[in-house]
Amino acid sequence: MAVVTTDEGRGNSRDVYVPAGERSMAHHSYLSPDRQWVLVVEMDSRGRILPCRVVPFQGSGDVRVVGPPGGACTSGAWSPDGKWLYVTADTDGSHIWRQRFPGGEPEQVTSGPTSQEGIAMDPDGKSFITSVGSQDSTVWLHDKDGDHQISSEGNAVAPSFSSDGNSLYFLMANGQTRGYELWVTELNNGRVERLLPGYSMTAYSVSRDGKAVAFAINDLSGHSSLWVARTNRGSSPVRISSTASEDSPHFLPDGDLVFRAIEGSSNSIYRMKADGTGRRKITTERILDAVAVSPDGRWIVASSPNPDQEHTLAIKAFEMDGNKAVPLCLGYCLLNWDITGKFMYVQFPELSESTHALPVLHDSGLPRLPPAGITRKEDVTNLKTAVAIPWFVESAVSPSVYAYTRQNTRRNLYRIQLP
Repeated sequence: MAVVTTDEGRGNSRDVYVPAGERSMAHHSYLSPDRQWVLVVEMDSRGRILPCRVVPFQGSGDVRVVGPPGGACTSGAWSPDGKWLYVTADTDGSHIWRQRFPGGEPEQVTSGPTSQEGIAMDPDGKSFITSVGSQDSTVWLHDKDGDHQISSEGNAVAPSFSSDGNSLYFLMANGQTRGYELWVTELNNGRVERLLPGYSMTAYSVSRDGKAVAFAINDLSGHSSLWVARTNRGSSPVRISSTASEDSPHFLPDGDLVFRAIEGSSNSIYRMKADGTGRRKITTERILDAVAVSPDGRWIVASSPNPDQEHTLAIKAFEMDGNKAVPLCLGYCLLNWDITGKFMYVQFPELSESTHALPVLHDSGLPRLPPAGITRKEDVTNLKTAVAIPWFVESAVSPSVYAYTRQNTRRNLYRIQLP
């Protein structure tokens, strides 16, 4: 996605700012009062929100990074006189910063335990309105006895069952350390343990035997690397990544790893041994995100660019030997298997919080879908074999035993006076 300017009839169109990289997107833009500069909210090739940029409105000249170093910037505004710019940045939480333009240093405007999101500047420049509040996320388990809350403190996300279904892993940020750490609960006795204290990760995968975990770590510059650790903490975690930025690890049944590598302006899927050796590309097709791996290790689901102007994104299942790619969705959907491989779970995050479980065909390891893939939600909801689930299922043992997260948001609008 790029920043473009046109007249009211969509004529005289020209690019103002095109982020580098096929996956990169300019999500929001704010024109300065003198119409010389544009403040841009940008996402990179990994889908990671960056610090904000200021670019010339005329489309040529230097790009300036503004706001606190390393702080993901989600919104912005200009003071009416154009002498200050304001950004919402995620550092130790989502707070408002300002910076004199040009040439000033970032100054934090708001702080505290609550977060602030969005900025609407008052015309006199003496105050702004923002949304102030908090949000927490908890992991839940659904089984034959109903729904049970698994996490009890902090923000918990990304639940994942062990291969035997007896344990549930999840990432949690509890405020004691920066970022998300890996936790596990034993479902038969409720025992909860922090597996790798002090290691903040963005994604993880646990091996079939439960003895190893592969995970992705971001350094201070935002570069992502892959690590492997023993779950019994018998030895130190080992970095297995190359100099390229790599993330989204998935263990295969034989102990190998598949992952996403960011190579310049495009992303690819690779496979390697758990010690980092034997790296090889699975497919020459460029991908955007690596989504899921089938329990039998035959397929990896990934999103990729699509030339169709109506459906610019396609979700495909790539055979691990690189011989075949099967279209699953035209447009944005999420797919995953349960731990048995008997059902695939389809979600449409932009349309609904529900999930539909589809039985998998024995021969292909995939559900029966239209030849071109799912093009609309009704392609799934109208199937007689689909099982509807009212939650966004993130991991499952079966359609009746699954894990999901619940978001609880409490926010109100406040006016913030400026010094």
